[in-house]
Amino acid sequence: MKKQLIKSSTFRTLEVIIITVISLVLTPYLIHHLGDAHYGLWILILSALGWFNFIDLGFAYAVQRNIVLALENKDNHRINIVFSVAVALFSVLGFIAAFCVLVLAFFPELLGINEKEQSIATIAFSILAIKVFLDFIMNCFHGFFTAYLRMDIDANLGTLNMVVKSILVFYLIIDMNIYGAVFATIAADILTHSLKMHFARKLHPEFKFVLHLVKFSEVRQLFAFSKHLILMGMAKSVNRRVDPIIISHLLGLKFVAIYNVINSLMNQVESLVGAIVGVFQPVLTKMVARNTGLDGTFKLIISINFFTVILLYMPLAILAEDFITLWIGLDYAQAGQLAPILGFAYICRTVSRPISSLLLAKAQHQLLSVVNLLGALLNIGLSLVLGSQWGLLGIAIATACSFFVSDVILHLVLLNKYTELPVLKPILEFIKLVVLYILLVVLGISMMQLFEPLNWGQLIIAAIACVCIALLIAWPMLLDKEVKQKLLGMLIKTGKAHD
Repeated sequence: MKKQLIKSSTFRTLEVIIITVISLVLTPYLIHHLGDAHYGLWILILSALGWFNFIDLGFAYAVQRNIVLALENKDNHRINIVFSVAVALFSVLGFIAAFCVLVLAFFPELLGINEKEQSIATIAFSILAIKVFLDFIMNCFHGFFTAYLRMDIDANLGTLNMVVKSILVFYLIIDMNIYGAVFATIAADILTHSLKMHFARKLHPEFKFVLHLVKFSEVRQLFAFSKHLILMGMAKSVNRRVDPIIISHLLGLKFVAIYNVINSLMNQVESLVGAIVGVFQPVLTKMVARNTGLDGTFKLIISINFFTVILLYMPLAILAEDFITLWIGLDYAQAGQLAPILGFAYICRTVSRPISSLLLAKAQHQLLSVVNLLGALLNIGLSLVLGSQWGLLGIAIATACSFFVSDVILHLVLLNKYTELPVLKPILEFIKLVVLYILLVVLGISMMQLFEPLNWGQLIIAAIACVCIALLIAWPMLLDKEVKQKLLGMLIKTGKAHD
C-alpha cells in the first residue's frame, strides 16, 4: 500500500506540474489570440460547465466507496452490481446535465454575457454538452482506479488529455477562435476516455455491465449515501464557480479574465496540494472497512496538509504580482495583489480536507452538505455586497471570509460532533499555520518592495529562497515528529540505494 500510495502521489504531482506548466505557457497565447473579452468568455463558459458537477459528485463517490468495500471482500458479483447500476445511473444523470447545458446555450444572458457574444456562447455550449455527457459516463470507471490505489493511471491520462488538448488548441485557435478550443477539448476527451475504459478493463477484467443487475433498490441504496454529497457537491461547485459569473454581471468580461489569472494560479497550487495529500482518502476508507483505528493516521494527514500548504502558498502570495507582470503583462498585474487574500482562503481548506475525508470514510457525512451550502450562500452574499463596492478586492475578501467560516469553523464543529478526536490540537496548529503565513507574507512583500521589478532569473531565485525559508521554519513548527522520522528514513534509504 505504501509503495502504491507513493507511486500514485508522485504521478498525480507530476500531472499537476505538467498541467500547470502547459497552462502557464498557453494562457498568454490564448489572451493574445482571443483578446481580453473572448478569453473572459471562454473562462466563463468553462466555469459554467463546472456547475453541473454537483449532479454526479455524490453518486461518483458512493460508487467508488462501494467498489473499494467489495474489493476488500473479494466480491466480484457485488462489483458488477455496482458497476451496472453506475452505468445506467450516470447515463441518465449525464443526459440531464447535457440538457441543462443546452438550456444555457439558448439563454446565455443568464451568465451576464452581452448580446454581442451570445451567438458564440450558444454554439460553444451546444457542442460542449457532448463533453458533459461523456464526463458523467466516465465516473463508472474511476472507482476501479481508486479501489486499486492506481490513481497514477488517472493522473497519466489526465496529463495526456492536457497535452493533446493544448497541441490542438495551439493550431486550431488561430483560425477558429473559441471554436478551436471547443473542438480541441472534445477531441482530447474522446481519446482519453477511450483509454480509461481500456485500462479499467485491464485492471479488473471481471467487471462487466449486466442489465438485469440494474435494480431500483440498488439506486436507492446509493442515493441513501449520496443525497447529502449531492448537495455538498452543488455547494462546492457554487463556491468554486460563482465568482466569474458575479464578476461578469458586476464588472464585465475583461475583469473575469483578470480575476481568472490569479484564481487559476491558486487552483493549480490547490491541485498540487490535492495530488500530494489526496491519496489518503481511499486509505481511510480501507481502514474503516478493516475496522482499524484512525486517530494516528488523521493526525499525520493534518500535519502533512499544513506543512505542504505553507511551502506552496507563501511564495505565490509574495511573488504573484511580479510573476504575472512577467508572464502576461502590466495590464494583469493587479490580479497579483489579490494573492495574499486568496492564499489565506485556500489555506482554510487544509482543515476541511482531512475532516471531510474522515467523515466520508466513516459514513458520517450527513451535515457536510449543510456546512458547504452555508459557505456557498455566504460567499454569494458577501461577493455581491463587497464586489459592488471594492471590485475584485471585494470578491477576494468575500471568498476568504466564506472559506474561513465553512472550511475551518463549521468543519471543526463537525469533527467535534461526530468523532472523539481532540479538536483543540487542530485549532492550535491552524492558528500557528496562519500566523506563520501572515508574518512570512508581510515580511516577504515588504522586502520585495525594496527591489526593482524582477526579471525571470531573479524571480526564480526569489521563489527558491521563499521555499527554503518556509521549509526551515515549517519543518520544526508544523510537521509531526512521526512524519519527520519517516521522511528522514526514506531519504536515508534512498541515499544508501544510490551509494
